[in-house]
Amino acid sequence: MQKIQDRIAALREQMNQNGLSAYIIPSSDPHMGEYVPDFWQARKYFSGFTGSAGTLAVLSGRCGLWTDGRYFIQAERQLAGSGIELFRMGVGGVPTYPEFLLETLQKGDTVGFDGRMLSASDVESMKDKFAAKGIQVRSADLITPLWKNRPLPPATEVYLHGEEYAGLSCAQKLEQVRTGLKKEGADGQIYSKLECVAWLCNLRASDIEYNPMAVSYAAVFQDSAVLFIDSSRFQPGVSAYLEHNGVTVRPYNEIEPYLEKIDGQKTVRVDPDCINYELFHILKENPSCRIQKGSDLVISLKAVKNRTERENFRIAHIRDGCAMAEFCTDLEKRLEQGETVTECTVCDLLRDARTHQTHNKGESFATIAAYEENAAMMHYSPKQETCKTLQKRGLLLIDSGGQYLEGTTDITRTFALGPVTEEEKRHYTWVLKAHIALASAVFLEGTTGGGIDMVCRGQIQKHGIDYRCGTGHGVGMFGGVHEGPQSIRPKNDVVLKSGMNITNEPGIYEEGKHGIRTENLMLVTDGMENEYGRFLRFEILTCFPIDTAPILPELLTKDEISWLDEYHSRVYHLLSPLLGGETLEWLKRKTRPLNRQVS
Repeated sequence: MQKIQDRIAALREQMNQNGLSAYIIPSSDPHMGEYVPDFWQARKYFSGFTGSAGTLAVLSGRCGLWTDGRYFIQAERQLAGSGIELFRMGVGGVPTYPEFLLETLQKGDTVGFDGRMLSASDVESMKDKFAAKGIQVRSADLITPLWKNRPLPPATEVYLHGEEYAGLSCAQKLEQVRTGLKKEGADGQIYSKLECVAWLCNLRASDIEYNPMAVSYAAVFQDSAVLFIDSSRFQPGVSAYLEHNGVTVRPYNEIEPYLEKIDGQKTVRVDPDCINYELFHILKENPSCRIQKGSDLVISLKAVKNRTERENFRIAHIRDGCAMAEFCTDLEKRLEQGETVTECTVCDLLRDARTHQTHNKGESFATIAAYEENAAMMHYSPKQETCKTLQKRGLLLIDSGGQYLEGTTDITRTFALGPVTEEEKRHYTWVLKAHIALASAVFLEGTTGGGIDMVCRGQIQKHGIDYRCGTGHGVGMFGGVHEGPQSIRPKNDVVLKSGMNITNEPGIYEEGKHGIRTENLMLVTDGMENEYGRFLRFEILTCFPIDTAPILPELLTKDEISWLDEYHSRVYHLLSPLLGGETLEWLKRKTRPLNRQVS
């Protein structure tokens, strides 16, 4: 931990030289992305905490890291001995980092941060809160001079994502955006989020680990569209495609001077949550720009999958189900033969199984293979030096996903490797009941993700248990594994629309004992329509068995057993023509009707 302490000490020296009483290092990049390239992972460099979410705040005498319930156990272990305090976000009585700074700092103090790494909404909120106490904020990059041997910025090859997968041309998508801007009374909008630029321009790359995106910006106005990226990275045909679709290409680092030179009295729509403070500040200071605060139009457009995208998602999940079946057959065989199999082995085997599938482009996130008590950490990441060896007992949780030209997948299954305890069986069955409750839901048009959350979560809460995360999230079209705006969590107010996809992943996590999660990806689709209105339901996209071994059948209703048997019948019908030999035999066993097993 001495290295972390040395880095904090060097940062404090820079803070002192710049007249800063506190410095904030978030887990983000200039594009407000979830998965951050190594070049921008400053929070990890200065704290040693490797989780994907968290904020480090450094003061002269104290240092704190804020993270959510997914990472409490991991953060506690990784911060031990560093002198950095852990603040458990969402726990009663724990202040947010702005609240902590407000309580700790004095009038006249200044809080620093790199304005490219915080959203406009976060900075504006802090400014409002701090103003009452006379605390100032200032954008200052203290990271660059201190970060030794910093990784290079990502710059992978950029290629087209064909319209046979995307369903719409870049020009058609631009027309949708312009129609939306006109409706909102805006002349243009700046797009910072990489998944938005990728979807809008039908371009993909590998700049972000597990995410097929290129570091870039886009600006769309009624009479122009500009993509900010290094064109030397383009595969043949990309430049011609963009030109044909009315897109001008300019270097990545020209986004700031471009915003400074916007003229002609333009109304520019800005989503403060999606644009970094530095770009927002430039627009705000440009006298020719009138800021219109509003949602990012591309986020809403890409959330509703078109007919071609929906059909491709179905194909992607069948391919992913085949990969999972082949992996599980192999894993089961190795365990039966007495081979040494670790959590890391599981990750390697599953990664390899996916590579054999047509149009696979890698994983959609780092596989979570968590055995026994390790599964209680929701985002546990096995390491070679510490990973557990699997035994023929207990529960193994595997959360994984693949990237395919046809779509992105995300699936979690919890497997019984042998005998399990009565408590594990009970918890497993409760999670399954919660999963089935949401999968079976029928709801009126206009229902939000927050409005439907308790359909699932309530099945867990009635036993005095809860899971400290959302119930579901949207998934990108060969994009990010987490893409909104739709999600199923208590405070989400986004209306679920036909064509949106959403995961269904309730769980129970008992520290030091076990973790259980069952996750499928679902598509919101039309149900019935009558005098009460239009109803929606879910179509299950994920195509892979749910382990029946840990189930306590007596805790399931007849309807729940019927749901599970019908789901397994569909899985067998879709996968069996594509499998053979031992894998097909494995599939037959794992999709055997539960009502036949318990009769």
